[in-house]
Amino acid sequence: MRNANPQIIPLIKEKTLALLMQKSPEQIGMREIAKECGVTATLIYHYYKDKDQLFQAIGLDCILSLNQIILAAAQKKKNPKEKILAAIRAFRDWCFENPRKALLVMQGIKSAQDAPPEVIEEYYACNRTGEKLLQEAIKAGLAKSNDPNLDVGILISGLWGCCEEVILKKTDEKYWNNGEAFTERFLKIWAKSIFVS
Repeated sequence: MRNANPQIIPLIKEKTLALLMQKSPEQIGMREIAKECGVTATLIYHYYKDKDQLFQAIGLDCILSLNQIILAAAQKKKNPKEKILAAIRAFRDWCFENPRKALLVMQGIKSAQDAPPEVIEEYYACNRTGEKLLQEAIKAGLAKSNDPNLDVGILISGLWGCCEEVILKKTDEKYWNNGEAFTERFLKIWAKSIFVS
């Protein structure tokens, strides 16, 4: 692959994300992306080996952006317990404010499992932020966990599951427009198992 043209990569990602907001990944081909960008498909293949790699790059951008939102929410709090709760709610709120993007990032894009380990690790930015926040709370005597990695992984998976149920309207109808109430119940259950008093 050639060195990235600083102008073309953002254009490709922007146009592809716009397509992904309208169609599922399976419905989009490289030629359609190229047409939207005003370039040839061959040019895009110079930067991405296939559309899955392109979609994964976009998904990673979304995850890293979400992680910045989570960090900003946590930094507004002083107490380690409150930092964790603010971070969790920032994740939840992002999912509800960006339902199509959340569905895409959390389940719509093919896993980057064949990527090098250092690339795969980047996909866990939000998990690692959560782990650091939980370790800070443990150090302050406000939380307990024998495995912060596992407990944060369960938190993110469980919370996403709750958000997904609301977004897809698979919950009881009374929560379709009140996802906060539905997810807060899950958060209370998780918090009770983690926080000391």
